[in-house]
Amino acid sequence: MFHYNHLEFEMTRMSSLITEYTNDYDLVGFSAEYPVLSGYEVSVRMNEIHRKLRQVQQSSPYIEDVIYYVPVIGKKISALSYISSYQGEELHGLLESRGNLQSSISLYDGSLYYTMSIPYSMNSLVEPNFLLAFKINTKEMIRTLNGFTETSVGGASLLFGKGMFTLNSDGLSETDTNILLSDNGMETKELPDEVRRLESENNRIYTINNEEFGIQLAEIIPKSTLQQPIEIYTRWLWIITIFSLLVIVLFSYWIIRLIYRPLGKLTTAFKVVEFGRNGKIRHNRKDEFGFLYTRFNDMLERLHLLIEENYLQRIRSQDAELKQLQSQITPHFLYNSLFTIKQMAELEDVDGIKEFSDYLGQYFQYITRNAAQDVYLEEDVVHAVNYMSLQEIRFAPRIAIIYEEIPKTLQRFRVPRLILQPIVENGFEHGVKQNKSKGLLRLSFHLHENSASIIVEDNGENLTDSRLSQLTRMINETSILSTHTEITGLLNVHKRMVIRYGAPYGVSISRSELGGMRVEIRMPIEEVETDVPTADC
Repeated sequence: MFHYNHLEFEMTRMSSLITEYTNDYDLVGFSAEYPVLSGYEVSVRMNEIHRKLRQVQQSSPYIEDVIYYVPVIGKKISALSYISSYQGEELHGLLESRGNLQSSISLYDGSLYYTMSIPYSMNSLVEPNFLLAFKINTKEMIRTLNGFTETSVGGASLLFGKGMFTLNSDGLSETDTNILLSDNGMETKELPDEVRRLESENNRIYTINNEEFGIQLAEIIPKSTLQQPIEIYTRWLWIITIFSLLVIVLFSYWIIRLIYRPLGKLTTAFKVVEFGRNGKIRHNRKDEFGFLYTRFNDMLERLHLLIEENYLQRIRSQDAELKQLQSQITPHFLYNSLFTIKQMAELEDVDGIKEFSDYLGQYFQYITRNAAQDVYLEEDVVHAVNYMSLQEIRFAPRIAIIYEEIPKTLQRFRVPRLILQPIVENGFEHGVKQNKSKGLLRLSFHLHENSASIIVEDNGENLTDSRLSQLTRMINETSILSTHTEITGLLNVHKRMVIRYGAPYGVSISRSELGGMRVEIRMPIEEVETDVPTADC
């Protein structure tokens, strides 16, 4: 297929080149403008055309020559022989030969040509403004065909116009060519990539057609050439197979006796330990397996000690890290809130001050209760909604909020405190707050089979795909003490959820259908409590 693909590529390239240069300004303009050109201008234009023809001829090994016929002056410009006169029969012969091979390639005077004229006409009696002809290098094509076979038998052939003209490799005989031209009585099988296989009594023939150029590439391989290495390989295969079976039987017996049984005893001990039972191995062996058994028993004793030590250390470490994370969440917008109340007082908006102060009091009452590490999800949602309401009042009418009621099945679900407010705050500070148009923040919930999701979305206009990818990577890789303000709150919540529920849960970031960021907090659904905890004031 490599040689065929190369040949097809070059033919397609020739087709593109002749179309391109038939519409070239210099070639089209010269034939039309010749009567008004001076002698010097004619010379300059013809030299430029010759340079272009030479460039085309050297661009492909399958182009032997490129010839530009100009009937108005009775001359032709050749890439090889420069400028010369021509007999009228030569041009008319090329025009009459078009289509004689039932394709865009034609046969004239024993050579193959790819021709195109302006204006185009199939009437050979109508003389064109000019004719551009690519003379195909048949010697180079034969050299390519010779590369198809590596043996002295068989060969390859290139058929034009359903066998009206053929090019054969050096090793192909006339008898082989006749087989290609008549495939009667041969078994035919279609193969992938439009390849067809023909079976004769002594040969196997592979053919592939190209309808665009009207060519068929065929390769003939004698069956004796194909079967000879197979017979040799078959004999060696039987010898190797019998020898291998003997080796396998002896090796298997040795493996079972020396390795499999001792290894099975060690594997059984591992399975016993996996189920939490004492898997100590009793033995009196002095070989390598005896050393493994002794080391295994020592490892079990050390493992029990490490479990006891690390269990307590892990509990203390997680508790300390959780407290440190919670301490990073601070009411940093206190001063802005007090300034908002001042502005409302100046406007004598008593009802607004009352509403805003109520939200603000509930907000600070909640975050200053440091005694309990876990709260009901309903309480954390109410706190986040209070924060959203405060920001909606501060930035009205630039910002709007939408939030769903928390599902009843999640109201008494225990979660770490302050997991939702930092996410909402991030949406305000780095999302909708910077919008030129009206900002929107949405809070929703989604129940899965064994888990639940809290989703915070915004329509922020400044979140690029590259920034979203960077934030996602930071969630997965950045340490808990990151200094990036946009990611710190998300990281805090993510790390706390991972500490509490394990690696499959936590925070994930994606693009929201609103256009901004979509933050999802995923947690497992556990058994909820039936009593309501007492609020600490």
